[in-house]
Amino acid sequence: MFAYQVHSTAYIKSSYLFHLVYYLLKMRFVVFFLLLIFIVGCFSDLKVSIDQTGAYNITVNGKLWLRSSRTALYADNRWYSTENGSLTLAGITEDEGTDPKLGAWNETILTYNLVRNETTTSVTARIRQYPIQFALTFHLATGEQTLGGQLTLDQDEIRTVFPSFLIEKTSADDHRGYFTFAGAMTGEAHKHAGLWRIPSSVIQGGMESGPVVVFDLASKGEGDALVISPFSHFMATSLTQRNRTLAGSSDLEYGVMGSMKSIPPNYEQSLIVFYSHDGVNVAVREWGEVMQKAFDRTNEHRLNDITINTLGYYTDNGGYYYYNTESGVNYEQTIIDAAHLIKLPFQYIQLDSWWYYKGAGDGVKEWRARPDVFPDGLAALHRRLPNTPFAAHNRYWAIDNVYKQEYAFALDPANSKALPYGNDTFWDQFFVEAQNWGLVLYEQDWLNVQTETFWPTRNDINIGEQWLKSMGEAADKVGINIQYCMSLPRHILQAIEIPRVTHARASDDYAVNLKDSSKPQWNIGISSMLADAIGLAPFKDVLWSTSVQPGSPYGANAKEDLPDRAILISTLSTGPVGPGDSINYTNVQRIMRCCRSDGVILKPDRPLITINELIADWALDGGVMPGELYATQTTM
Repeated sequence: MFAYQVHSTAYIKSSYLFHLVYYLLKMRFVVFFLLLIFIVGCFSDLKVSIDQTGAYNITVNGKLWLRSSRTALYADNRWYSTENGSLTLAGITEDEGTDPKLGAWNETILTYNLVRNETTTSVTARIRQYPIQFALTFHLATGEQTLGGQLTLDQDEIRTVFPSFLIEKTSADDHRGYFTFAGAMTGEAHKHAGLWRIPSSVIQGGMESGPVVVFDLASKGEGDALVISPFSHFMATSLTQRNRTLAGSSDLEYGVMGSMKSIPPNYEQSLIVFYSHDGVNVAVREWGEVMQKAFDRTNEHRLNDITINTLGYYTDNGGYYYYNTESGVNYEQTIIDAAHLIKLPFQYIQLDSWWYYKGAGDGVKEWRARPDVFPDGLAALHRRLPNTPFAAHNRYWAIDNVYKQEYAFALDPANSKALPYGNDTFWDQFFVEAQNWGLVLYEQDWLNVQTETFWPTRNDINIGEQWLKSMGEAADKVGINIQYCMSLPRHILQAIEIPRVTHARASDDYAVNLKDSSKPQWNIGISSMLADAIGLAPFKDVLWSTSVQPGSPYGANAKEDLPDRAILISTLSTGPVGPGDSINYTNVQRIMRCCRSDGVILKPDRPLITINELIADWALDGGVMPGELYATQTTM
């Protein structure tokens, strides 16, 4: 493998790279920037075959890759399944047509009879192939009856199953691996990899699950690859794994989250299987392109987002002024001093969770500036900092929030949380008021907590999607962009329908690295793949430009071992670059290597992502990442 270190002022200065390589070699980290050459050719050989029993196989270049398992529905406190004959196949038909977004298709329609209380309902499963998109989609329509029952399943299970695939080694020469995005921070928290066979735990929990990539190991991840992903209702459906101990087998299954109380009539779920012969990274990127095309996603707002394209000052968990002010002054004066005394071309300032009122369970009670923080309010602060807009943080809603008296909120007393319930007037008023004090970016943090520990998002099939869409539509009316933080893969997928979501955190909080340098908070090469594919810029989080900064809220031993690395990774992420230094410890010269004199960041066309060969080694080594090796690309 040939690696080229790129010295280009198009996105980073050569002196910067010299210092970076010196520090990384010193720490035994090596980062290469690969010069990529793309060759287009060869038509896809992704095929699906369906037999008379309704069983289906997916082949790639004539080799069996995925073999079907069951189709099933959970209702009336029991399973109706093709495995035990309680869900019977009534007929198979064919159809074809053209989708205005994805082109020509042909499909096989499987009709099942669901008999409940002596009433028969038709359940329809469709397998559709788009030859020019290298994709298959699987659709299940649950029929004209509500599917309910007194007993629900766990949130990590599902209650409808279609499709399902055996996790298996199909032949002696089958050498395939997998990796999956899972957990918070755009799937960074619980991402994992391994061999595509029993007894691999491909999905460790349905709620936190995300797209699965299955790929050829013989080619070191440079050849055939499939991306398996939800294709609709992202907040209510999941990928899960069913382990059948007695049968000695495991299934990858897709369907509606098991904890949902009921499924309304004519509900339809969809999953996509996308193929590329050009390796893992191309597969994920091109799958994302198809997803964006299918949902009319526009990247206009990402491309024009001031908080992505220009330098900003950050006060979140890792910033010097996170729940911490300059000695002897309040927060208002601290922020004004940072804006005036740090000689950097900041184009906006981020205000984290320290400024608003909190209530039950430490949730947000009122999203308004506390007088002990900003005595004259945010509008007055904005006037004192002319031409400096704000990015502002918010968290999960407390059950005792002041807004529920006027607007419709879903309430969860057991968990002390609440959520605006599909009421667009709340979000409209919310963003209009915020725009008046200079808000240009709304950061919705704690998305995983609002979703995983709030009962209505786990048992109401519509509320999660309504919540995020209503927020996005109201933000769009006033031209405010949104950043997602602590987002599960399902939130990232949902953002494909919300173009005002322009970026998402792809890493743990920076404070983790400051407190313990052995925890590589900067390693965003996997999570960046998912964010960028969906059309979001990955965000590495705040950074320090000076290693040691006494008086920070992170203890006497807090340290950034490699400030150059932190700045470089942020710059090449394509997301925000947000210094959060103390006024007295900001290294202006070091930071200015990432941007022009007007604060415009010099970034590549695509974010840093982990190279295919390293992903293959990750799978081969039992899910242990052997290091960090990234590639990026820009056109000059």
